[in-house]
Amino acid sequence: MAVLAPRKTERRLIDPTALARLRGVTLRARRVVDGILQGLHRSPHQGASVEFAEHKEYAPGDEIRHVDWKAYARFDKYYVKKFEQETNLQALAVLDCSASMGYGADGVLTKYDYAAVLVTTLAHLLLRQQDAIGLVKYADEVSQVLPPRARANHMGHLVEALDKAKVKGGTNLEAGLAAVVEFSRRRGMVFVFSDFFGDAERPFGMMRQLVGRGQQVTVFHVLDGDELTLPFDEMTLFEGMESKARLLVEPRLVRKAYLAKMAEHQEEIRRRCLESQVGYQLVDTREAPGDIVLRLLKSGGADRKAG
Repeated sequence: MAVLAPRKTERRLIDPTALARLRGVTLRARRVVDGILQGLHRSPHQGASVEFAEHKEYAPGDEIRHVDWKAYARFDKYYVKKFEQETNLQALAVLDCSASMGYGADGVLTKYDYAAVLVTTLAHLLLRQQDAIGLVKYADEVSQVLPPRARANHMGHLVEALDKAKVKGGTNLEAGLAAVVEFSRRRGMVFVFSDFFGDAERPFGMMRQLVGRGQQVTVFHVLDGDELTLPFDEMTLFEGMESKARLLVEPRLVRKAYLAKMAEHQEEIRRRCLESQVGYQLVDTREAPGDIVLRLLKSGGADRKAG
């Protein structure tokens, strides 16, 4: 896969703080998309399409309509035009809409909003390549499924579904992946966006099942900067977002133990991904979304491996 390296002026396209000042996932995603990729990679597979690739000498079985008659007049030999064919990739984004995804540090995007920007950015790139992308939203249960489409107007439906989502309830990734199993009848890609604050054993079993069926699965482990560093210094009242638990804590006294637990959580998800042959991307909401997408592309996580 060929990916053009961004110019240094494009590296922070666009800072999460600046994104938080923009309204609507469409505008945010377009700001991220601009400058990320100039010229998308082409499929190595050959077939009939609109992009001319090269000539080859005619052989029995080749379509007559692809004969280059100008080349025949010049060389007195029959040559057939070969064309690049887009693979018609099918992708599904599985998006966690549970209450914990509604957390966001002051002045930046919530985890849900950040994930929605990533989903829309990937959708822009895939639809520009005439590939299909769908969406599964879930919390305690699946709240909406948009089947994969490659139509031009599909982006509007996708953005509408992202904009109107309400983060609430617990995290039941198993339900979201069950919908993927139902819709993934052909090989393709599955992007999973979650903070993984829920049971992981059964969902990763389902991801292994998807990988076994030829799906290329990538996990986006979405965490807020506050969750990663616990930056609070004063006595703080913490309230559960998926429960009614409340805890008054002196952060400086628990920071070391908390950070050890958070590191353990990240390592568990990373390890399960490795064991399941699933790609892993840690998403720190303090990082520019464009950098996350570029990292995915460079790792081959958005390469065309589906036929």
